[in-house]
Amino acid sequence: MVSERAHWLVRSTSPLHFCVTFAVAALLQNVFDLPLPPPGLALDTVHLVGTVLANTGLALALWCIALFALRRTTIMPAHMPARLIVRGPYRWTRNPFYLSLLLSYAGLAAILDVPWALALMPIPLAILRKAIIPFEEACLETRFGADYADYRASVPRWF
Repeated sequence: MVSERAHWLVRSTSPLHFCVTFAVAALLQNVFDLPLPPPGLALDTVHLVGTVLANTGLALALWCIALFALRRTTIMPAHMPARLIVRGPYRWTRNPFYLSLLLSYAGLAAILDVPWALALMPIPLAILRKAIIPFEEACLETRFGADYADYRASVPRWF
């Protein structure tokens, strides 16, 4: 079974990695206060940009989840997918759900005034790049063979 051979980082899911990292960042922000823009136009602009990023990330995540539900396949990276999804945002990027997590994370960091979250953002990104995505791509290659190889060759990982 695929989930049994998945690394614990893959089994614990990327949203959890982002949440734990954000919680550590919030703790660090309380203990070692990083400077924020002064109240006024600059801070309002940071909050506006954060709102746009977070809402874009949420909309993209919901779109991805809907596609997985419609195609009746798993969204969990440690489980073998039933179908290859190549429609919607998957036409432009192979990892739109992970992109949605990055957008939401950055947006929430801006909205909630947690600059430590931006400083720690490389941690969940590294977990994605080093553990989750390689495992997921190996499963997709095993399950879908040439169809996945063609998709991978024609659609970039991020943009």
